[in-house]
Amino acid sequence: MKMTFDVGVAERHTVEFSFNKFWGNLSIKVDGINIVRTIRFQSFSLVKKYDFRVGTNEQHFVTIEKHRAQFFAGFRPQPVHAYVDGQLVAQGVA
Repeated sequence: MKMTFDVGVAERHTVEFSFNKFWGNLSIKVDGINIVRTIRFQSFSLVKKYDFRVGTNEQHFVTIEKHRAQFFAGFRPQPVHAYVDGQLVAQGVA
């Protein structure tokens, strides 16, 4: 699953989220630079949140939430929601 969205008005940045639910690879990039890169084999939380700031002169607070089912998560839909300054800007399903 890949999801891309833009952040900012005067100072534009591109955030790219990618996740492979079968292998557990997760990556978040800002302007092509990795800020999060993980491999998850096991998780006890049903919602994983990634919070970070984007921009230097025009800063925005970005939150990406990945939801998963309690059982057989690799075989079930996993919704992903992206928020910029508390407003939903993108969503998808892995």
